[in-house]
Amino acid sequence: MTGRRVGIVLLTAALVSLSIGVYGGNSDTITVNYEVQAINEITISAASVTLTVSTATAGSQPDSVTDNSTATYALTTNSTTADSKKITAAIDTAMPSGVTLYLTLAAPTGATSTGETEITNVAASVVTAIEAVAESGLVMTFKLSATVSSGVVASAAKTLTLTLTDVS
Repeated sequence: MTGRRVGIVLLTAALVSLSIGVYGGNSDTITVNYEVQAINEITISAASVTLTVSTATAGSQPDSVTDNSTATYALTTNSTTADSKKITAAIDTAMPSGVTLYLTLAAPTGATSTGETEITNVAASVVTAIEAVAESGLVMTFKLSATVSSGVVASAAKTLTLTLTDVS
C-alpha cells in the first residue's frame, strides 16, 4: 500500500469512529417528573341579586321574597375523602334589625346542602362533604324576610362571600 492509500484508509477509519459517537442508538430514555396540586375553585355567575320585600297579608308579618332565577355557582375541586371540603357563606356586615337574609345552595354530586341557612357576617356552612367534583350551573336561592318592627329600610347592598374550605 502506498503512503497515500494508507492515509486515506486511516482518515476514513477516523471519520467512521467519530460518526459512531455522534449518532445515538435506536432508543433512549428520559425521566418525566409530574404532580397534580390541590385545585379548589369556586365562582358565582351573577354580579348581583335584588330582593325587595313589598307586600303583606293584613294582620301578618311582611311576605318574604325569594330569588332563585338569576344566580348559579360552579366549583372544581380534586379533594378526596381524607381532605373533603365545605362551602361557607358570609356577608360583609350584619343585616339591619328585623331583616334576615337566607341562602340555599344546591349541592354538587356527592355533597350535602345544609338547606335554607341564615347568612350573617359570621361564616356559616351551606354545603358540606364535597369531594372531587367539577360542576357548574348549581342553583343559588336567596330569601329575604323582614318583620314589621324593622320599619322601612332604604335600599342597601351587602357583599356575599362563598368560600371553599377544608372541613374542620
